[in-house]
Formats: sequence, structure tokens, C-alpha cells
Amino acid sequence: MKTKERIDQAYKRIKELFLLINDWTKGVKETNSEYVEIKKRKQEIIDDLYLELGQLNQIWTEQEIPLSDKDYVVKFDDIKQRIKDLKK
Repeated sequence: MKTKERIDQAYKRIKELFLLINDWTKGVKETNSEYVEIKKRKQEIIDDLYLELGQLNQIWTEQEIPLSDKDYVVKFDDIKQRIKDLKK
């Protein structure tokens, strides 16, 4: 299995877990410690994705690594979609 396929599968599993967590936490008070911990971890992942987005922009603008416009747009859209999914 290629690395990209492994990453895609891991991402799908994480997304499924967040959907389950969202279902479990509906109606749960925000003072619940598990809810707060899940919300905190989710925000950490979103922050990490924004850092990854910044690194991608830096690589593309400074041409540290040859990156075509198409590759940049695909990676950028993927990261933005992941952030959008996590914010739901």
C-alpha cells in the first residue's frame, strides 16, 4: 500500500471518529471534562493544519522544493477541506 493511500485511509478513520464523537457529545453539557478535552484536541489539530498550510505557502513562494502550481492547489484544497470538516 502506498504512503498516500495509508494517509487517506488514516484521514478517513479520523474523520469517522470525529463524526462519532460529535454524535456522542450532542446534548452534553460543555462543562463535561471529556467534551472539553475533545474540543481542545480538535482545536489543536486545526491549528496544526493551519501551520501545515503556512509551510506549504512558504515552500511554494520561496521555491525551496520544486512544486508545480497544480500540486500546490491540490494540497492547499485538501488541507482547507480537512480544516472545514473538523470545524463542523
